[in-house]
Amino acid sequence: MTTPQPSGPPQPSYGPYGTLNPYGGGVAGPPGTPPAFPPQAPPPPRGRRRAVAVVAGAVAALLAVGGVTWYALGGSGDGDDKPGKAPTSAAPAPSPTSSGPAGPAGPNAPDAAAAARYNKDRAPGDASVLWVRKNDIDVTTLTGDVFGPWLVGDTVVTAMYRTVTGHSVVDGTVRWRLTLDTEICKAPHLPSDDGKIVLALKERLHADMDECRRFQMIDLRTGKAGWRQKIVKEGDFDFMNDYSIAMSGGTVTAGRHGYSTGYRLSDGKQLFGRWDKSQCQPYAYAGGPKLVAAVSCPTSDPEKPREEIHEVDPVTGKSRWKYPLPVGYRVDHVLSVRPLVVSATNRAQGMHGVVVLNEDGTKRTSLKGKDQYAEGCADQSAFDGDLQRCRVVADATTLYMATAGASKVKANAIVAFDLRTGNEVRRIPGRPGRTAWPLRMDGGSLVVRMASLLGEPGSLATVAPGSTEPVDLLRVPRSAGLSESRFYDSPALYADGRYILVQSAVVGSTDAEEMKRETLLAFGK
Repeated sequence: MTTPQPSGPPQPSYGPYGTLNPYGGGVAGPPGTPPAFPPQAPPPPRGRRRAVAVVAGAVAALLAVGGVTWYALGGSGDGDDKPGKAPTSAAPAPSPTSSGPAGPAGPNAPDAAAAARYNKDRAPGDASVLWVRKNDIDVTTLTGDVFGPWLVGDTVVTAMYRTVTGHSVVDGTVRWRLTLDTEICKAPHLPSDDGKIVLALKERLHADMDECRRFQMIDLRTGKAGWRQKIVKEGDFDFMNDYSIAMSGGTVTAGRHGYSTGYRLSDGKQLFGRWDKSQCQPYAYAGGPKLVAAVSCPTSDPEKPREEIHEVDPVTGKSRWKYPLPVGYRVDHVLSVRPLVVSATNRAQGMHGVVVLNEDGTKRTSLKGKDQYAEGCADQSAFDGDLQRCRVVADATTLYMATAGASKVKANAIVAFDLRTGNEVRRIPGRPGRTAWPLRMDGGSLVVRMASLLGEPGSLATVAPGSTEPVDLLRVPRSAGLSESRFYDSPALYADGRYILVQSAVVGSTDAEEMKRETLLAFGK
């Protein structure tokens, strides 16, 4: 059986399950090989996903972690791997700005009793529970999504409902708290280099999500609200609000289906809008050292989308280069901005690929793997506005990604891929009863999170350059294992020798139950 090829010059092979060598050689697999997983359906809304994750967290941990198998990802259907010229953008007039509201201080001290209880039965060599924070924000809905965390100096910042809070990483005390006049509906993955962030808010308190059309800038170093700006409506069909908020080069974006707008981070002035005289339009962005856009183009067949990856100028919104994906693929996530690593999915055929691009937008390589992988992207995708929220770590030459399948009796692994060749170069074993995730780089070493499953205590480990052996930095005490497992699907930070878990949502059928939920858990020596 031959793998279908796009029109134009020959492309690297890709195809349905059972017909493609996962190393990208184009060799057919054994006849009748079943799919590794069914074609992906659109993920549930953020609130519903989080409610399921938290309420059924312990039950979900019983199941093996799902994953994807991916294949070599070639260029576009026209076979052109060279960066293309791109359209220019119009720049509508700026809107007036105003200062955001300040709020009262919240409860200051962490839960000392909980920390003492967890520390009581510590074994020799176990980490200490440094501090525990319980929820102290009353929300009016079933689920309170927690946005963040954002680490600024020695302050960890989270946001929920209409409150943004900065906690000391040292002792968990509240350093500042900002209460907004309406609910937060969207937030970026990373703050700017100087500690600023822009949140999307509803226009009225308790309004529906279709009124999520306002930006609010906040300085995370001080907790002070800055400019406020209405997200301009750029057309009659500009009513989607799953904003892709990213920051790069002094610009913050508001990408959404069919439209995109850029604002100056310093004062909220609009810098650019929808691309003028172009049928292709950006709808999601990834920020950081450069601004990368997922761009959608018209298609006559919804099962065969046409999408491109662009680097855009953060001041003008104009494209610097473009890389067309094969017809049928959508941008899924940006796993790294520099070097640029992008995952893409063909949902109609149940295929997935990861491509590495050079600085000029030409293709360097595709990752070549043989496993089921767990990118750890929290069920969000570019189409939901989140390009960067994945548990994948990269440095200049290597990308680290977890395999799927961890369970109480089976360990997963972290695979290191050479970003110059796409080949696997190292495999770091996890441990049964935990899921191994790459957390961050620390110098040349990889920091690994061994996340707790079903109450088995986890740990934080480090892997030296070139090594395959994780060495524990901090080992969670067994007395805190069950509590740690409730943070299984939540973000984690490693800062100044402290391992901090941050709950991704707060759920409670009553206010009292809601206030009992632990939201931050910090470990250290």
